[in-house]
Amino acid sequence: MKEHYHTIGEVAKLSNLSVQTLRYYDQINLFKPSYIDTSSNYRYYKDEQLFYLDIIKSLKYIGIPLEDIKKALLLTPEELLFFLEQQEQRIEEKINRLNEVKFTLLKTKKQTQEQIDIPVFGEVYSRNEEEMPILQVQTTELTPTYIPNAYYSTLTKILEKEGSVLNSRYGCIYQLANYNHVDDIRYDAVFTPLLTNRTFSKLSADVQQTIVPAGTYYCIAFIYDPKTYFSYYEKLKHYVESRDFPVENKVFELYMPATLATSQEKEFIVELKIRKKQ
Repeated sequence: MKEHYHTIGEVAKLSNLSVQTLRYYDQINLFKPSYIDTSSNYRYYKDEQLFYLDIIKSLKYIGIPLEDIKKALLLTPEELLFFLEQQEQRIEEKINRLNEVKFTLLKTKKQTQEQIDIPVFGEVYSRNEEEMPILQVQTTELTPTYIPNAYYSTLTKILEKEGSVLNSRYGCIYQLANYNHVDDIRYDAVFTPLLTNRTFSKLSADVQQTIVPAGTYYCIAFIYDPKTYFSYYEKLKHYVESRDFPVENKVFELYMPATLATSQEKEFIVELKIRKKQ
């Protein structure tokens, strides 16, 4: 049976690849012509070679480097199967990573929208909130007049070690109680909201992955100032007590940058939240 040969232009049309790509594949010894006419320097390919070109295109489509494709073409069927299973696992990891990035984007958009939706600063408002996953570290020495950088740094290092995404927000938790002065308030924990669903392993005894529960919250937001902080806490506390609202005895305090511009003086918005009993 007479063999049929294709010119490089014909192979380009049949494979939907450019002539330049086929020449490059020849140059790197990935896909070489069956023979080259020495007088014209034209490249010619056999029919059965197009099968290998389909394999090359398929492997390239899933992101395998050309050098690895060259090696794959030399494998036995058993070896190729194992190679493809490895690529499948790599693709699955990429998909999981992209899903995590998408989830992070959605969470960040939601946080930004919540900040935009604060109705008025310095006045109490209510808001229904979804469950918020957090990573927290216990503390007994901090008050609202002390920025907990060291504790937040502990959480940041854990997130970086786990390859997770950092959050521009952090928060603190303390008991709803009668205080005489802002320095009487003692934080129970410092936390950062988690932007992924990832589960963290091997946490130290004072670090915990938990949640701020969903529900209706009574809130007050203001620009952080240690001199005025206590007055806003008292205003929120008086609001729920004067209306005899059944609330839980925890205050969730959330800090968020008022702007991300580095050229402006750094200001933080503080939101104090008390959850209505379910």
